[in-house]
Amino acid sequence: MMTTLILAESSLTKVPYDLKKNDLLRKSYEKFYGKFYDVLDINALPHRMRYTLGPKEGRPDVVHRALLAVTDHPLFRQGAIKLYIHTVDGRVFLVSRKIKPPRNYVRFLGLMAQLLERGWVGLNKDKALIKEISTSLKDIIEGSAVFIEERGRYMEPFSFLRDVGWRRATFFIGCFPHGDFSYEVRKLKNYSLSLYKGILSSSISISMLLTYMHYLEVWFPEKE
Repeated sequence: MMTTLILAESSLTKVPYDLKKNDLLRKSYEKFYGKFYDVLDINALPHRMRYTLGPKEGRPDVVHRALLAVTDHPLFRQGAIKLYIHTVDGRVFLVSRKIKPPRNYVRFLGLMAQLLERGWVGLNKDKALIKEISTSLKDIIEGSAVFIEERGRYMEPFSFLRDVGWRRATFFIGCFPHGDFSYEVRKLKNYSLSLYKGILSSSISISMLLTYMHYLEVWFPEKE
């Protein structure tokens, strides 16, 4: 039995075609990262282009930190977490438990550019470390769909996790810098939980959530 974790509406997309042709943009990417990577990153955009982005676009660094937070955690290393990346433009990727994401951000951009272009990364497609899957977000939900968000119910997390059956539930954590879950994603929700009376980053939310689960798994198994 595995817990499903979805990095929802992740700020991970290719550079729009009209911007990709802009020489100024390419020079700006080369200045920041040494070469052009086909991953939309607001930090590498010329200032005048930044205002054209939506509130959930251009922040692959949020996804990078979130991915490290998941894959560093003991629960993931033990094979207890099934991980998906859902992008803001609707693509769905399955992440292998064997993945070791690069800690260097530039190397991560290179990996993501490859992923967004061909749909997989790894030695080959059959044994891909991350691969795109042709399915809807709704179809990968197992058990109850729990949204971790500021507007959720703030309560003692251990009781909540037990009540929803966390080992067979699906948890949504937004991987975007600003805004809220879209209507299309939000309508999948069964429960909503807040881990803190305030704003948390995606990576901190992941660390807190998985650590609560880890404590339940290791220290209080008889209460499950």
